[in-house]
Amino acid sequence: MTANPEVAAAPLVADDSAEPSLAKGVVNLPGVLFVAIATMAPGAGAAYAISTGALFGGGALPLAVVFALVGSLLVATAIGQLAKHISSAGGLASYVGTAMHTGVGFVIAWAYPFMYLFAMPYLALVFGNLLATTVAPDGGTAFNVVWTVGALACLGGAFATNFFGVEIGVRFGLILGLFEIAVLVVMSVWMVFAAGDANTVTLFTPAAATVPGFEGMGGVIAASVYGFLAFIGFEAAAPLAEETKDPRRTVPRAVMLSCLLIGLFYVLTSYASAVYFGPDKMADFMAYHGGNAWIGLATNLWGGGWVILLTVLLVSSFACMNGAAMAATRSIMAMGRSGTLPKFFGHVHPRWRSPSTAITVFFVLGAILTLVGGYAWDPVTAYAVFGTALTVAVLPIYFVTALACPVYYLRYRRSEFNVFLHLLVPVLGAVLLIPAFCAGAGIPAFSFATALSWPLSLAGPVVAAWYLIGIALMGYLLVKRRSSLQMLSASAYPEPDLQQVPAPVRSPAVDGGLALEAG
Repeated sequence: MTANPEVAAAPLVADDSAEPSLAKGVVNLPGVLFVAIATMAPGAGAAYAISTGALFGGGALPLAVVFALVGSLLVATAIGQLAKHISSAGGLASYVGTAMHTGVGFVIAWAYPFMYLFAMPYLALVFGNLLATTVAPDGGTAFNVVWTVGALACLGGAFATNFFGVEIGVRFGLILGLFEIAVLVVMSVWMVFAAGDANTVTLFTPAAATVPGFEGMGGVIAASVYGFLAFIGFEAAAPLAEETKDPRRTVPRAVMLSCLLIGLFYVLTSYASAVYFGPDKMADFMAYHGGNAWIGLATNLWGGGWVILLTVLLVSSFACMNGAAMAATRSIMAMGRSGTLPKFFGHVHPRWRSPSTAITVFFVLGAILTLVGGYAWDPVTAYAVFGTALTVAVLPIYFVTALACPVYYLRYRRSEFNVFLHLLVPVLGAVLLIPAFCAGAGIPAFSFATALSWPLSLAGPVVAAWYLIGIALMGYLLVKRRSSLQMLSASAYPEPDLQQVPAPVRSPAVDGGLALEAG
């Protein structure tokens, strides 16, 4: 018996075989691991996303991070189990398309690069604003010039590292990821020692959550929502499968290790900041030093050496943009190659073996959004809007992909199905994403989730509209171009032993009846 006949039979590339393809097997485990790590932006994640949770968790912020780590690892495990058997530049879309339905896989493919398109202006504006507040803190024309030049320079640099081949982008991810992690680990250990007798394990208990209205476990759970946001990007290894050596072993390891290692890093940084700043004062942490709390901590520790941390945060934004673009543009390329998008999106540069058309269009759109958002509002408001949209867009993708894991193993690999690994883990991981989605979308289903004010309230409707467009296109493709959906979900390295539990399908040989077809 074979797999889903539609997916198994579809060729991965179009008939015009003269079109160059992605470079095969040129990325190893350290490279793809650090692409995922850099896409999580550990420096910026620790300094901003994680720290925002202190508004709710107070001194129990480290415990909240542990909760977020566990939830993220559950989802990463589900994705890793799918990556063991499915390898394609389509990434999560291929997993969902193979496990559930090719049409659902297309909707995931449609949403995935759109999600990371919001990351481009978000990161560019964070980069530009950090630079401008340092060089031109008094505002005015000078401030606008600095943030604009800085944001466009960040975009231009990431465009170059993507355009000139995957190996260059991977090297940048590895080097910059190691740099930002090393500096923040040193700073965190420094703070732990500086805290002296204040060090305590009570920060890992609900008793340290003392923010009024969010005492105890309620505060811990509310703070963990922002921890989840800091983990976005661990799946970025998946779209690099076709360019990775031994992808069925390497990609699952990269997904799991990136989540685990950066999770432990976040636990260390959150504990260090809480014990050094003072657990009882953590509710005011985000307001410290004009909203740049970690810069304030670095100033206290190192004096003028705070510039090192500023460099780390700038590097973190750039490295995250580099990794996010690598993942998104390969997804776009896979859609172009399959015919679910216009064919020119599937073009691969003959020399650099990069999805050059997808990269160019992606960065041009990113630059337009950066300038429009930055000048329509201001850099801080604009990156808050784009960051909110990013959150709202990504969590449904993780949710559906996690649930694709039990579906895949029950349909195609029943002999390997493990109730704990392939059912309980992915379902629990998906459930734990729901509070984070409600908080990000401003759906007041929980006490810590409140309706968003303008312009953050734009995020939900814009993302919902994009998903609806994707669903409409899916309907068109199912009727007119079903083979392109099949090609999008196809694996680059089909497995001959893949088995499918027979399902009833309509047979033209049986008028009005059903026939069992094993594939």
